[in-house]
Amino acid sequence: MKFGNWEVNNGKLEWTGSGHNRFAVKKEELLDTIAPDDDEEEMYKWILLAMEEEWLTDNDLYDMNFAFVFAAGQSGAEFDYEMFDNTMEYQFEVLNSEEEDEDENPKG
Repeated sequence: MKFGNWEVNNGKLEWTGSGHNRFAVKKEELLDTIAPDDDEEEMYKWILLAMEEEWLTDNDLYDMNFAFVFAAGQSGAEFDYEMFDNTMEYQFEVLNSEEEDEDENPKG
């Protein structure tokens, strides 16, 4: 199943866009968690790692969110909706903050 430049096959989530960049998550690692900035709340690791890739656009990240949920469903592992919601909230805050920084300090 395709979601923008992301493809999900047998629970594996993989970037299939143009260029030489690569981002792939194995089914067994998909629901790994991490606490960003020593925050107490665990979040889905691969969504946070994707946010660090400069070559992924905001639209790519949003498409990944849909692909991530689909892949999680295919994997058969237990999906934590509250953790996903917290991860999405964190992602929104970071992307919104980056957008505000660009508005305040335009390139050129």
